[in-house]
Amino acid sequence: MLYDCIIVGGGPAGLSAALVLGRAKLKVLVIDDNNARNKVTHEAHGFITNDRLAPSEIKKRALNDLSYYSTIHTVIDRVETIDEQNQIFNVTTKSQTFTASRLLLATGLKETLPEISGLTNVYGQSFFNCPFCDGWEMKDKSLGVIVEQEEMILHFAAMIFHWSNELTLFTNGLSVNEKIKAKLKAKKITLIEQKIITIEKKNNTCHLSLENGEEKQVAGGFVIPKFNLNISFLREIPLALNEFGRIATDETGKTSYPNIYAAGDSHVAFAEQLVHAASSGSRVASEIVKEIAFANFGSFE
Repeated sequence: MLYDCIIVGGGPAGLSAALVLGRAKLKVLVIDDNNARNKVTHEAHGFITNDRLAPSEIKKRALNDLSYYSTIHTVIDRVETIDEQNQIFNVTTKSQTFTASRLLLATGLKETLPEISGLTNVYGQSFFNCPFCDGWEMKDKSLGVIVEQEEMILHFAAMIFHWSNELTLFTNGLSVNEKIKAKLKAKKITLIEQKIITIEKKNNTCHLSLENGEEKQVAGGFVIPKFNLNISFLREIPLALNEFGRIATDETGKTSYPNIYAAGDSHVAFAEQLVHAASSGSRVASEIVKEIAFANFGSFE
């Protein structure tokens, strides 16, 4: 079967896009490896009608919505390569090859946490990345803020400070300039430049052991991971990236390569929330439908 559009990624962006495309009578396939970045998250927040639901439950409900439409197909598989021949995309997974005239990349991001022993054990439970997602749950508590990039220290500290002004900022071994130190001191934010050796949760408190032998205790906190794209399967197809290292697109979601689109976190920086991803998928899919409809209708002249 030649699909009108294959969507790579079954998160909010991909599933929202599939709904719009499928309802437009287009043949759609969603390929998802079932390895979402938010799999460690117990509750999603800030997504109207879905607030406090587990991301897995939101996904389950989304798939149930899609099952109503005969135009939408979904498979759990991992895309390994994509190439193009005569304006047809060949999408090869671990088990088979699918073809489509258009591709929508909704692969999200791959995150790498700082190399701190124990951090992965508390990530998604006591330490988080997005204050919009988990700030309410951590409000007015004693928080640790782990930032290894100097240019992000004041930005991230200012955001977290809105939810709690009892902050300890850890640079994990990075020495920062005097201007940053003065700003943090003025806000009574403790700055720790020592490297963090371990993080361990004991009795609802996170204990951070430092390289100088000291230990700091916080209720939880926030951390900035490093984000990378999940598009290694595009070895044969070059895509331009934007200034943030995400997939560059125009306002309609079109990438630099004909008939390839991007939605969700893969092309937007600093908006990694489920509601934003779902909105992005719907918007890009609407543009694809318009493009196909106008092409089929022909010239207005």
